[in-house]
Amino acid sequence: MMRRIAILLFTSFLIAGNLTAQRSDKKKSALELGVVNGGVIYSLPRTGIRIVAEVSQEKYFRGPYSEFAQKYLGVKSTSASDAEFWKINDLKIETFGEPDPAEIHKATGAIASMISLSENGILIGINSSVKGESAKTYTSVFTQDGEIPREIWSDVSMHSFIVGKDSTRRTGDKLKTLEEKAAEAAHDILKLRKRKALALAANYDKLPPDGKAYQVMVEELNKIIGDYESLFIGKSFKSSHKYVFEVVPDTKGSKAIVAFRFSANAGILPESNVSGKPIMLELDANADLIKNGEQKAAPVSGETSSNGLFYRTPGIVVARLLNGSDVLAQARLSMAQFGVVTPVPDGLANGEYSIEFHPVTGAIQRIGN
Repeated sequence: MMRRIAILLFTSFLIAGNLTAQRSDKKKSALELGVVNGGVIYSLPRTGIRIVAEVSQEKYFRGPYSEFAQKYLGVKSTSASDAEFWKINDLKIETFGEPDPAEIHKATGAIASMISLSENGILIGINSSVKGESAKTYTSVFTQDGEIPREIWSDVSMHSFIVGKDSTRRTGDKLKTLEEKAAEAAHDILKLRKRKALALAANYDKLPPDGKAYQVMVEELNKIIGDYESLFIGKSFKSSHKYVFEVVPDTKGSKAIVAFRFSANAGILPESNVSGKPIMLELDANADLIKNGEQKAAPVSGETSSNGLFYRTPGIVVARLLNGSDVLAQARLSMAQFGVVTPVPDGLANGEYSIEFHPVTGAIQRIGN
């Protein structure tokens, strides 16, 4: 009996020792960690707003016969002159984190060897193996022109520009007037439309041998008709552009910031180009959340900053992009600088716990042990 009891006690000691060894492999207490002389400098994040704008550009070129479009084809030219049109198609509001120069701190003592930082020095963990993601770099290239062919009007007529001998002058050749050329082109368009109608109605004696050839024939007719119609109604060349703007609001500054500028004739412009209308970023912070957060963040018994560790509780902000009084886009965001800074309690920084922080807002994401 005594032998069985001794075996059970020995087995219990082995299990307890193994659990202790496993725990010590995962975490080290603050006493086991070396003290870093001078401390470690870290920063808390502030939240920036990234605006992604997708716009379309249309460059219109007036046709050489545009003044006769109404007379010969019964249509109006799109514009009386060459023109350029821009339109904002989509706006996205995103957030990113960067070090806040107003919230630089120093961790001292043994805890200094337990903190984890992002690549730009933001506190992202305590006694944790969390790793920060690499920051992405965005570049906006202000390309104001899409690809335009060198020859816009490669074919303006199927017929000669020369009438023949001038009987009154008896010398040289007479050039046709612009209206005469326009009348010829309009006549050709009508003939091509009739030919297309006959092809679609299959009134020819001999049809192409297969459906593919028939399709190619119709497509080619459409192209020729379109090219000749453009001599009257003009040609448009369209392209798409994408721009990225980053703004870092200051809670002490203005609640309305110029995000970028936009012109219906010139497109997206930098903030410094006053020829465009400003697209404003308006920020509306939740005042009650900030007020209550400041009250709760006031230190109480047991909450000290003797270790130099601080974190943020973010505020909630409604961000709007405005073109005058028109709201183009709106988003509800969590932003670090609209919240409060409070110390990490010493009881959570003794090496017994792991803490992970959000790299954009600074909020505590997880507490483990």
